[in-house]
Amino acid sequence: MADGSSALARVMTTGEARLGWATAPRSSLWAQCACGREATVDPKPWLGQGLSRQTLLELEDRLRCVCGARRARLEIRGLSPAPGQGAGGIHLFR
Repeated sequence: MADGSSALARVMTTGEARLGWATAPRSSLWAQCACGREATVDPKPWLGQGLSRQTLLELEDRLRCVCGARRARLEIRGLSPAPGQGAGGIHLFR
């Protein structure tokens, strides 16, 4: 597309999206565990540590789910309502 959105979507799906991108207007950072739980993630603690240039893939092992999983998949989404069932319970670690 002329606006570059298809190129951005391709980069974001290959794991090269950067944490700093989650601070863009009308975007949010989400984590999804293999158990099906998903939650919004506040990137401010990581940004405060100077991790804005880290890829989302590099930060996935810094998440903990209440199910016991020590990793969750991160993605940047547009603003959307929080999911109903299985919401919350994924926390930043380190």
